[in-house]
Amino acid sequence: METRTVPCSASAREKQTIEKSGRYRVVSCDTDPHNPQFCRLSYEPTYTSKPAITVNISLGDFKGKGQVSHSRGVPRRISATASSQSKASPRKIAESFLKKIAPTLKIKPDLSQLKFDKVKKTLLGSHVLFQQRHGSKVISSAWVRVDIDPSGRVYYLLNDLIPEPLLNKSRKAEESRKPGVKRLTEDQAKEIACAAVEVSKGGKREATSTELAYRPISGIPTLAWRVIVHTTKPRKEWRMYVDAFTGAVLFQRNMLAKAAAFGYVFDPNPVVMLNNTKLENYSQIPESAYLRVALRDLAKTGYLDGPYVSTAPTARRVKRTNGNFLFRRKDHGFKEVMVYYHIDRVQRHLQEIGFDNILNRPIKVNVAGQRNDNSYYSPDSKSLSFGTGGVDDAEDAEVILHEYGHAIQDDQMPGFGESDESKAMGEGFGDFLAASFFADMKPAELRSTVCNWDSVYYSAENPPCLRRMDSNKKYPKDIKGEEHSDGEIWSACLWQLRTALGRRTAERLVIAHHFLLNRKAGFQDAAEALVIADEQLYEGRHKEKIRDIFIQRGILPNPKRGNRRAGASFAESIA
Repeated sequence: METRTVPCSASAREKQTIEKSGRYRVVSCDTDPHNPQFCRLSYEPTYTSKPAITVNISLGDFKGKGQVSHSRGVPRRISATASSQSKASPRKIAESFLKKIAPTLKIKPDLSQLKFDKVKKTLLGSHVLFQQRHGSKVISSAWVRVDIDPSGRVYYLLNDLIPEPLLNKSRKAEESRKPGVKRLTEDQAKEIACAAVEVSKGGKREATSTELAYRPISGIPTLAWRVIVHTTKPRKEWRMYVDAFTGAVLFQRNMLAKAAAFGYVFDPNPVVMLNNTKLENYSQIPESAYLRVALRDLAKTGYLDGPYVSTAPTARRVKRTNGNFLFRRKDHGFKEVMVYYHIDRVQRHLQEIGFDNILNRPIKVNVAGQRNDNSYYSPDSKSLSFGTGGVDDAEDAEVILHEYGHAIQDDQMPGFGESDESKAMGEGFGDFLAASFFADMKPAELRSTVCNWDSVYYSAENPPCLRRMDSNKKYPKDIKGEEHSDGEIWSACLWQLRTALGRRTAERLVIAHHFLLNRKAGFQDAAEALVIADEQLYEGRHKEKIRDIFIQRGILPNPKRGNRRAGASFAESIA
């Protein structure tokens, strides 16, 4: 979430400016406790369901596909499908290509707006960077990079330049400024920037560098002072942009990298890490099964508390003020590290695929809540509790994600699971979430199974697993009235969706359709909700594939067969 600090008298106008493009929404406006004349607006990107627009690009011997930016109307990424070799220098190749493609990018073909920055060489070839200028000033974050392979072929372009139509809006805004409005001095900008950042009692602020530059606001370059402010108590390094005329803080972000804490985890479990299905609960686990990971954004308490998970309910919880949580399985703190890392990671993944409003707060977890081999999510306390019978459940990340899946659904639709089929869908979704998240890192024979480590204690299957995702069960003939068994019908459908549509698309549809359900939703309700979600997210591009999957399973009736269900018994079919 980004913030902007402005005089309180200008807060309403700034809110309109932020939200005008439709790409951001203001979520709060709070008075600065240290400077009551200023207000801090917090804003975040709005959720967008617009699919990417792909265009074909043909420029002589270069042919490629471009992904068009909705906000700027020009390609942001261009991938080559055909390109000729060149013996010229990388810079010359890049400049020649940019001149050809300038009309497509809506920039001046003489490249007078671009300033060459550098050529960076890697195993992939040469990467040539240019920064855009407006007048005599650079535009913050306005770069273009041309990627060239070792034979001199252009194979990719990443474009963050401001196209001419938006630059014209910037020129018109400057021309319409009232006569006599003076630009802030450097010292005034420093004073405003320092006043906009908080420090504790005894803390200090110091503006160490400034530069006049353009900062895109809603895509339109706005002249601003770029100010770096260092603070103590807390120690931070703020990069800020202060509007050169209004004094509004257009952007501020702490650029200091946090000193991360580290821990060891199974990712997701030793059966997968070692590709060894013969492991037992008592097996000695070698060092190669452990992965050293960063534990992000821990609170300064020394405990495993963060923005999305807290192990507070755990008895004798571990505390490390030095950030060293490098425990092994035999250590009391290992399971705490497992739940912290994996829940934090999957929550960030949810946000990355577009869901920043689902359970985006700390969930409390007891990693050793009961001695039997059972774990659960409590809708009443909104917490997770893991069992320690057999293999401790919190040692298997797929068990962790399965239980977290229940919490996700409860956050999307409080009280979900009031019918037999909705409870089965809850179990099926938990299995799907765990399987989908880890599938791409698992050996092929384990990919369609879940909880391979937890299940070595009780499973007679080979490979050992709690359940499979590739069941051939159909609806309604295979309904048993037991949610875990019936959940395999639902998880198998979701798994087929992932196979047909790809991970990201399937996960987005599956998560999104929960918003369209009620507490007592049945399988058919959910299947139809997935079709609606596809209409909203992807303009219905996948609806036929979605319908086919659920028709084949018997969840949706088959219109080509007199609306009979594939999983109906003979008696039901002729009734």
